[in-house]
Amino acid sequence: MKPADLQRQFFEMLMESQYWSPAALIDYQRSQLAQLLRHARKHVPFYERRLDPVFTATGDIDWDRWHEIPIVTRADMADHREAMLARELPPGHGATGTVETSGSTGRPIRITTNRLTAIAANANRWRAHRTYELDWSRTYTARDGYAVAAEWPHGQPLGPWGPGWDAHGARGTSYRISRATGVEQMLEFIERTDSAYLSTGPKILHVYALEAERLGLEVRLACVLTHGEGANAADRAAVKRVFGAAMMETYSSKEAGQIGYPCRLGHGLHVNAESVFVEIVDEQGRAVGPGQSGRIVVTPFVSTAQPLIRYAQGDLARAGGSCLCGRSLPMIGAVEGRTTAIFVHPDGRSVSRMLNESGRDLLRCTFWQIAQVGPLDFELRYVPSDWDAPGDEAAAEALFRSTFFPDSRLRFCRVREIPLTPGGKFLEYVNEWATGR
Repeated sequence: MKPADLQRQFFEMLMESQYWSPAALIDYQRSQLAQLLRHARKHVPFYERRLDPVFTATGDIDWDRWHEIPIVTRADMADHREAMLARELPPGHGATGTVETSGSTGRPIRITTNRLTAIAANANRWRAHRTYELDWSRTYTARDGYAVAAEWPHGQPLGPWGPGWDAHGARGTSYRISRATGVEQMLEFIERTDSAYLSTGPKILHVYALEAERLGLEVRLACVLTHGEGANAADRAAVKRVFGAAMMETYSSKEAGQIGYPCRLGHGLHVNAESVFVEIVDEQGRAVGPGQSGRIVVTPFVSTAQPLIRYAQGDLARAGGSCLCGRSLPMIGAVEGRTTAIFVHPDGRSVSRMLNESGRDLLRCTFWQIAQVGPLDFELRYVPSDWDAPGDEAAAEALFRSTFFPDSRLRFCRVREIPLTPGGKFLEYVNEWATGR
């Protein structure tokens, strides 16, 4: 089957399967998982014995023992990369390519992808677009990478961004623009290209909104598509106030592709369950119940070049229940943070908790960055909303100590801006002591 035909077939299935009964969806998932497990056991050295718990003497799969499959970690990905690559791919699953994570939340890792991972990602992305009623005939701009071809003022034209078989999709225009583009340049580019949609991180969008407001620019967007980090209420309010735009926060990773997209009723994230099996598990690796929190473990179905069977992404989430919108897709109630330690105490204790968002209100700030700069020394750098109206640093310090280490030393720094990382990201929590920076 031609890639375009396969792409359309899968997308059309997704538009129907989101309303399947839960039992039908489980049957489909197990059929996909069974193919992946057998492929990995036969062709991937890393999994030759690792999957033994679920295989019976007759070669059948005992789904009741799924939780006994050891969870794959980022360390496994880095230390056993060659052993995790398939010696042979199923027919039609090539060609392969390699991507690399940024390492902003841990050591960088390389992932080998195959043809079907891109097809699944596109189809799931388009389903989310349909849910949010995006118009594929309009202009879409993505802030992505540092390619010379994507530099301002022209950006990199990429052509239509919707499905080719759709009349609206064939008429649309998209651009990639470098992350090195300045704020005023980005606002000018959005206006000049008449972009209706902009894709980047929520903190960057918040910066764009405040700068447009300061300059008195009338820049309008229909919707912003965010990824890579969570948005807070202040981010959403600024984007709505200045750009008039709704915010669609997708949940994805380079390892697992498009994992979920937000329900329009605001009940959490719909999991793209036809492409990835998502578990939210406790310390024993067993699924938690609705409303409970745990770490996210993913198994993408068509990642056959480098299978990831029960891979811990490093995220913490709250399990969701059923949704009132009518879709039967499983729900993630909320992505709550990272499992990787943010700060480390000299006695070996570590924490991965985030500071409560009420701290922003106490400090009256738009952005903050909390940095560990020594064994017990921290800086809380923040951009005041109003430089003439001081925040309550004493109350913010009490919140900090109750969240992290009571015996730490905290210094507040009022700053004009928080610098981006070399990768163009906005980091709210950094450990400059551990990294030696």
